[in-house]
Amino acid sequence: MFVADNRQRDLPQPDDRLPPRGQVLEYPEAVLLVNPIEEQFKGEVDDKYQYSDESQDIWVHGWICKDPATGFWQITPSYEFRAGGPNKQF
Repeated sequence: MFVADNRQRDLPQPDDRLPPRGQVLEYPEAVLLVNPIEEQFKGEVDDKYQYSDESQDIWVHGWICKDPATGFWQITPSYEFRAGGPNKQF
């Protein structure tokens, strides 16, 4: 499950990204889910950029798994550690 303030949903299984369940697209991070384990994901494109966010919007960002029961969270108390500049998001 992917969890953010504005996004919560189940995720495809890692095996769904491998052939024959997944078809690699133009860049290797993107995979068309052609025969996923859970039918709700059939026809979707899965890539790492769907789960990214603008740095200024990441106060709490997390990921959990039901089996095995595990999870991790990124908590940003402040942005003082980041140096701004013309090429940064801030």
